[in-house]
Amino acid sequence: MIAASAGPIDTERLRLEPLVERDLAEVHAIYADPDTWRHLPSGRHLDAATTAAMLERSARSWRAAGVGTWVVRRNDAEARRLGASAATVLGTAAATAIDGGMLNLGYRFAPAAWGSGYASEAAAAVLAAAGEAAPARTLTARVLVGNPASIRVLERLGLELRWSGGGTGGGSTGAAALERRIYADRALDDEQLRALIALG
Repeated sequence: MIAASAGPIDTERLRLEPLVERDLAEVHAIYADPDTWRHLPSGRHLDAATTAAMLERSARSWRAAGVGTWVVRRNDAEARRLGASAATVLGTAAATAIDGGMLNLGYRFAPAAWGSGYASEAAAAVLAAAGEAAPARTLTARVLVGNPASIRVLERLGLELRWSGGGTGGGSTGAAALERRIYADRALDDEQLRALIALG
């Protein structure tokens, strides 16, 4: 169940709507595509159950923090401009509740949508929504150093680098041994930083 306050977000070119069960097939196709996991192959969704679990995490986040995962589509004007369908899911953008009173900013788009600036546009909208719904929660983002496009998105959003290094934790993504960066919208205390490093 999504929070009653959850609703769509309209940007200049995009429409973001809370992730619901009817979106799972299209979202799974994106998350199962090896190209979308070029920087972290072990994160790829190998079965629909993994994507369904993402929906459950999002639902818990909506209840706890008033934000979660949105699916991203072109708005009608952008679809007309490109001669494309406004119904096609381009990707997801999220601010999901994690331990330590924090939110995790994330986004993943189909390769066909890369290079369009959609990730920056969607992430900026989610950042603003998180600031309104959960201003007391620290917004964080973790990114692999080898993913410069995502680093540029985070820096354009005004998030600040809070940590960079190799992993010491046993994160479920398998990224624990890879060099990565942690960004946040405010200073992190030692406990928050340890928790984020442990996530991988």
